[in-house]
Amino acid sequence: MNLRIFWLAPFLALAACKDEAEQIPAYLRVEPFTVNATGGAGWQKITDGWVYVDNQLLGGFTLPATIPVLAEGQNKVLVFPGVKENGLQSTPSVYPFMERYELETTLTPAQTTTVQPATQYAATVIFPWAVERSAFNSTSILLEDRDTDTASTFELTTDGAFEGRSVKISVDTAHAVNDVATEQLLDLPLTNAQPVWLEMHYKNDIPFELWLLGAEGNSNELSAAVYRFVPSENWNKIYLNLTQFLLALDQEKYRLLFRVNLPRDDKGNITQNAGAVFLDNLRVLHF
Repeated sequence: MNLRIFWLAPFLALAACKDEAEQIPAYLRVEPFTVNATGGAGWQKITDGWVYVDNQLLGGFTLPATIPVLAEGQNKVLVFPGVKENGLQSTPSVYPFMERYELETTLTPAQTTTVQPATQYAATVIFPWAVERSAFNSTSILLEDRDTDTASTFELTTDGAFEGRSVKISVDTAHAVNDVATEQLLDLPLTNAQPVWLEMHYKNDIPFELWLLGAEGNSNELSAAVYRFVPSENWNKIYLNLTQFLLALDQEKYRLLFRVNLPRDDKGNITQNAGAVFLDNLRVLHF
C-alpha cells in the first residue's frame, strides 16, 4: 500500500494498545481532486487531502490514498483540498480558498469505499485582478520595467507559453538584470484572519526572485523578498502565502516585482550567459 501520511489521528495509532479484540477496519480510497474552475485540475496542484470521518480528523494524505478507518455503517466523510504552502514539502496546508468535499457513505469492515472528491473556488473569494487578466491573453495585468537598463524589457509571447500567451522575462550578458513589476494591488486585507495568497504558473531556466513592494500615498516604496525560484524545466504551479509579508510592510498599495539576474559565483563571475523566465496565471486571492 503506497500511503504518505502527514499526520494521523491518535485514536488510530493507539487502537492496537487496548486490551480487546482487534477491530477490523474499513478502507477509504480517496482519489485526487477534480476542480470545477478554468483549466480544471490540470491548472492546479492540489496534491493532498485532509480527511475527516464523522468529524474525526484522520490526517492529511498525499492523494490518491487508501486509508484504514475504524468505523462502519453510514458515515459523513469530509475531504479538504490541500497544497504545499510556499512550494515546500514540509508545509502541507489546507487550501483556504477552495471548498471542502462532503458526502454520506457506507463503510464496511475489510471493504474499500472509493471517494472522488471535487472542489471549486469558494463563492466568497475575491480576485483583485480578474482571472481573465491574470492569464495575459485578450486582456492582461499591466506590467512595468523597473530596472535601470532601458534596453531590458519583457514580452507577451505564445512561443513556449503555458496557454495562449505568457509573460517572458529574459536576461543575457548585455542585459544582466531585468526587474518587472505588476500594476498596483489596492485594498488588500491586513489581518491574519484574512489571508492573502498568490497562485502562479512559472517555467524558468535561470533562478529568479519574487519581491513585494509596498507604498503609502506617493511615498517611496518599501520592499520585502518573498521567494527565490530555482530553475524548473517544465511549467510548475506554486501557492504562496503573502499574509506575513503584507503585515510586515503595512502599506496602502502593493506591487509584485519579479527580479531576474544572471547568476554569479563567489568571485562575482557570471556562471550563465543567458536565461528566461515565463510567468502565467498570476492569481492574487483573499476573502
